[in-house]
Amino acid sequence: MVRHLLLALFLILSAFPALAQDQPGNQMGSWRSVSFKSEPLLNLHLFIYELARDEHFYTAFKKESGISDSELYLFDAAVRDYIKHGAARNVHIIRSNEEIADLTAMILSGDAVGAKPDSNTLYDHVHALSTLYDKNFWEQHRKSNLEWYQSLREKLNIYGDSISDRLEGLFGEKLVVKRHTVNVVYKPGMRQGATTSGRSFQSIINSTYPDYADWFALEMFFHEISHANAVRRQSKLQKIIAKEFNPLGLGDKKGIWHPIQFYTVGQVIKSEISEDVKNYIPYAEMNGLYLGSWDYKSILDQYWMPYIDGEVSMELAIKNIALALSEQDG
Repeated sequence: MVRHLLLALFLILSAFPALAQDQPGNQMGSWRSVSFKSEPLLNLHLFIYELARDEHFYTAFKKESGISDSELYLFDAAVRDYIKHGAARNVHIIRSNEEIADLTAMILSGDAVGAKPDSNTLYDHVHALSTLYDKNFWEQHRKSNLEWYQSLREKLNIYGDSISDRLEGLFGEKLVVKRHTVNVVYKPGMRQGATTSGRSFQSIINSTYPDYADWFALEMFFHEISHANAVRRQSKLQKIIAKEFNPLGLGDKKGIWHPIQFYTVGQVIKSEISEDVKNYIPYAEMNGLYLGSWDYKSILDQYWMPYIDGEVSMELAIKNIALALSEQDG
């Protein structure tokens, strides 16, 4: 009952956008050691990428944007170069060797506001379009980002502490060591709706994809921040997987840490919000991720769920998973 009342209270408060608008600059607010930002240059950069990788989206944009032909020409030039530098191949905005990733890194570090880099064609396009973007599109994009943040913040105020504590207990690691920044963007600039850099402790999460909205926003927020430390390469989870998988010749299946991460976060969210949200279906299950090389759902149900329920240790759960996979291969 208390949670129902709290949720109702925060829904009422969300009707007043001033909740986050009082933050200075591009800061939206914070929760624990996580800060939220809505940076216009990053939003523009990834918006251009989205136009470049999605022909249908760009066609609709040109029909509906309301800007002049000369202004559209600037977008055309930018889109052509973004395609040339990897947007058509869906290159990763952080983990690639392309100019797209270089520019993302510059913006995230704040360097894109300073001196022009020696060689980054895309930098020129972003700065050429920045005034036009601010005038015609930023307010709409900023509003979407702000609404997404406020909706998430309401949920974090009610469930965030208990979810964080449970995940830290299950992963055996802190979710955030010192600080973490979530950059909220109108479009993510890639097929995936979010990504995280474990080196800079920053996540990028979109505010417009339906599968990142409402309660999925809560799950994917915790999924992304857990990438930075809780399931990193040297994490407890990955070390135990390596220890149990290597002797059985399961090196090609050590990537199961990612399905385990999805499963763990999803099940914790489902459990923690069950009083207010009946029959929640976690993100990976709802979006059909347990297919092909990720066909681990039945194994996780059988051997990992007992760990989440506190019936076995992480070591025994991973050992049982390894043995089951070895029998499948045999």
